[in-house]
Order: sequence, then C-alpha cells, then structure tokens
Amino acid sequence: MKSAALAVLLGTFGLPTQIGLAQPLVNATARQSLPAPPQTPLPPNQTRPGGGLNPLGAACHVLNDRLRALVPADGPVLTTAAHPTFLFYSPFEADQAEYGEFSLLLWPGEEERHYKTRFTLPASPGIVSVTLPNLPEYALVEDQLYRWYFQVSCRESTETQPDLTLSGIVQRVALTPARSQQIQTASPEIWYDTLASVANQLQETPQNTQLRETWRTLLQFIEAEELATTTFSGTVLPPEDEKRERC
Repeated sequence: MKSAALAVLLGTFGLPTQIGLAQPLVNATARQSLPAPPQTPLPPNQTRPGGGLNPLGAACHVLNDRLRALVPADGPVLTTAAHPTFLFYSPFEADQAEYGEFSLLLWPGEEERHYKTRFTLPASPGIVSVTLPNLPEYALVEDQLYRWYFQVSCRESTETQPDLTLSGIVQRVALTPARSQQIQTASPEIWYDTLASVANQLQETPQNTQLRETWRTLLQFIEAEELATTTFSGTVLPPEDEKRERC
C-alpha cells in the first residue's frame, strides 16, 4: 500500500502551483534531512482507539473504532513548526461525546507536561484539527521528542478515565532548504507540516482536482484512503463552560 502511494507521490501526477512537482523521495538528500534515531526505542503511534479494556464497548457510539489519528504508524513523525497542527478523524455527532483532551508530554519519561487542553468536538463528523497556541511557552524545542495524547470521554460514561485514546510522537526539526522543498512537494517526510498545508489549501479550493489527488495520496500512505472525501469539520472547540467564562 505504501509503495503504491509513494509511486504516485513521487511525480506521477501534477500538483497545484502552491505545491511543486514531487521529486524522488528516497535519495541521499532525503536521508540527510532525517534526524538521528533516538537511543530509546519509540512506542508505535496509536492511530486507532485504545486505553480501556474494551474501547469498542465505550458509550460514545458504535463507530468508536473509526476514530483515527492521521499520522503514520511508525515514529517519530516530524514537523518544522514551533506550533504544529495535528489532524484527526472524528466519527461523532456533537451529542455522542462529552468532551476531549489533548496533551503533549516530553519523551522519554513523559514526566513533564508541555501542553494540555480540554475541548468539545465539532457538531458533525469529519476531519478535525488541534493546533498548539501561538505562545512562546508552548513552542516545541528543536530535536526534542514529545508524545501527544488525543482522548475522548463519552456521554453517560461511568469510566473515570477517557474512553478512547490515540497517541503519537512528534519531533520538531530545523527548517532547511531540503525540508522546505519536501513540504512544498507534499512529500511525507515532514508529515505534520505537509498534511496541514495540503488540508488548508484543500479547504480554500475544494474543487481543485490535483489538490484532491494529493490529499488522497497522502491518506493512502497511512492506509486511510477511505477518508479522502471526508469533510473538514474545523478545529476542536473550547468546552461550553469555558465559552461562558469568556463571554
């Protein structure tokens, strides 16, 4: 599946003007742009629900297993952004999930929390995003590894812990000319930046067929091609009580 996606991604279709024609992915330049592997083995990215004894039996909905992180299964997954955007697919209507939490911890150890927020999901199913606030204290440090958690608590749940959990590794790397080219050509090495860039452009020009093919190919790379026509539901929202406090 991934090899087929790469074949397309490497230039078998044209790309819009904002994103240049992809160049061969596996070459010396691409290898040099990757950081050295960490000494401690990385945990796999948990792109599907987990966290409880029976995540599919939680109270949200029968579609619990469709909750998904739009990242590769293997890490680390890279960004050049100080405040990156993370994308997820939520299958829930507004009345099916009580609230969610997104947290970011330093890895390894996970003893120091870098960021945490509570949110509600948009009113309808679709692709949702979480972006770190554009504040200095939340900026990712270059070369530092972080582990994020995206957790959902169901309505009428009796559990004290979140019912559904996704997790993954993110590492910020320096923005070099080679990495900038990878992002511009929609190459998956700098995954978070590439996916967010294509998603933003696709929301601005949803009828752009070349851009839609680029999006489909990226999702095919992570074996999530079935989500290629899914709508974008927007960013996660502050909880209702927090909204009232701001009014």
